[in-house]
Amino acid sequence: MKTYYTGWRVRHYNQHWRTYTRKTLAAVMAMIDEARLRHVPEQQGRPPRVLDIACGTGVLLRQLIERLPDMEAYGVDASADMLAQAQGVLKNQPHVYLDLVEIDASETAGLHYAPQTFDLITCMNALHDMPDPVVLLSRLRQLLSPGGQLVLEDFARRAPPFPWFVVEWLAKHIEGSYVHDYTLAEMHSLCEQAGLRVVRAQAFPIDWLWHGWVLRAD
Repeated sequence: MKTYYTGWRVRHYNQHWRTYTRKTLAAVMAMIDEARLRHVPEQQGRPPRVLDIACGTGVLLRQLIERLPDMEAYGVDASADMLAQAQGVLKNQPHVYLDLVEIDASETAGLHYAPQTFDLITCMNALHDMPDPVVLLSRLRQLLSPGGQLVLEDFARRAPPFPWFVVEWLAKHIEGSYVHDYTLAEMHSLCEQAGLRVVRAQAFPIDWLWHGWVLRAD
């Protein structure tokens, strides 16, 4: 777990990254097929189950619960400090399960859930930190229920003449290790390698520096 996501940085994380988070969160929410989740109770006889990978301070799960108050919300993160913030954000919500999990390159990716458990899996602003994205995506595919959806979002590597090497240097300085950033086309290919079918994808600007991508797969 990277030292950036500890201590005072976590306590001020939402404030420091508020514009970035607001725009990327809006892109993720717009990509989710909410109607499909609303049909889960009548089709499956249970509430919809949602897993947020690298859930951070819990802002995505909070928005989803506001729209689907009966859902079961699961969140995993490698930072105990981030999870503590999420616990505070979600403390009055029923059916919330947060776990300290370090995603790894093993066959299960460190996610010990039963196959076909989740109707929606999200991963927002975190794939650049994952040790083996194809292994992780393959595992997430196994965890999707029939008709389930996977929504991924992250910042995108900028093409020349933009001096992206400066951003990579800055990210390495902040996070303490190399960041594996992907273009939308590269992530589309990684999803296919993992056996996923991309059904919708979009690139979008965040600000003058950051550009992002978001996609939905099944």
